[in-house]
Amino acid sequence: MHKLISSVLILVFSLVCQAEQAYQAPLVRESLLLDIESESFAVAVGERGHILIKQGDKEFTQVNVPTQATLTSVTVIGDNIWAAGHDAVIIHSPDRGQSWEIQHNDPDLDRPFLDILFLDALNGIAIGAYGLFYQTQDGGANWESIRHASFLNPMDREYLEEIRKENEDFYQQELESILPHLNRISIASDNTLYLAGEAGLLAFSADNGSTWERFDIEYTGSFFDIQKLENGTVVAAGLRGNIFAMKEGEEWQYLETCNTATINSIIVRTDNVFFIGNNGVVVKSAIPLSLSPHDPFASEDECTVSDGVSITTTESKSALLNAATVQGETIVTAADGIYSLSLD
Repeated sequence: MHKLISSVLILVFSLVCQAEQAYQAPLVRESLLLDIESESFAVAVGERGHILIKQGDKEFTQVNVPTQATLTSVTVIGDNIWAAGHDAVIIHSPDRGQSWEIQHNDPDLDRPFLDILFLDALNGIAIGAYGLFYQTQDGGANWESIRHASFLNPMDREYLEEIRKENEDFYQQELESILPHLNRISIASDNTLYLAGEAGLLAFSADNGSTWERFDIEYTGSFFDIQKLENGTVVAAGLRGNIFAMKEGEEWQYLETCNTATINSIIVRTDNVFFIGNNGVVVKSAIPLSLSPHDPFASEDECTVSDGVSITTTESKSALLNAATVQGETIVTAADGIYSLSLD
């Protein structure tokens, strides 16, 4: 009898373990893939826990991971890979994807991580919906949840400070309820961190993410990427094709492209910067960018493209989500899979 019970328990445990494994999809390279990262090897992640890895001249190959949650972002340091996504899941591989462990998982939180970035093998940040911000200093063994009021606009911060004087618990509840979605975090060559989010949120940190300062910009739409160019210009892009840039010591200005498809990612090259987005849109702009003051009431019918800007679309017109350089090629993750993208 005891042997029978033990056998049943082993079978149940085996089935549970199998259920947690990502589905091995025969057409995984044509599935929804959301992010890609490349160093000495390349990693792409996407729906249903799909993770594809490319080593050397080999093709992208799916690996087994202990989750079926949609993975939205991936980051690589040395042989270490961290991926994050829905169910507030963070998974880690220390050996280029051969083995995996779950470092964080909280489906009841009902908030997805939207981006993850490690600065080195120990220090990492994961961000997401409704102000989700987790930080680790031990490679992900422990993750700390932090609420940054500095991501809010000045009026909301003033309102919250009045509440805090009366009731700290209520202050924390209100802060959690009104924090915006945090969409993208990036690091510049000078180690400054930049963050883009909804409701016009653009911010930077000079201390590895411990504290943040929000940029003052007259725009309230969502941003999905922010990058710093080698010449010091900070560029942000997002909803309805809006692209803003700030040259050192100057105010935020606008790059007019006459494109209304949402921009999902920024690809920086030596002489040009590319913006990829929905409907297969690829916006190319020469560096330095030709900027002008933003006119929120400008008519789309009378739009004039800025100097040095050109626009193309891919044949499939599927949403382009992220990109990385893999062995000299620009590889994109998109709604219809993963493939090479010409940026001529």
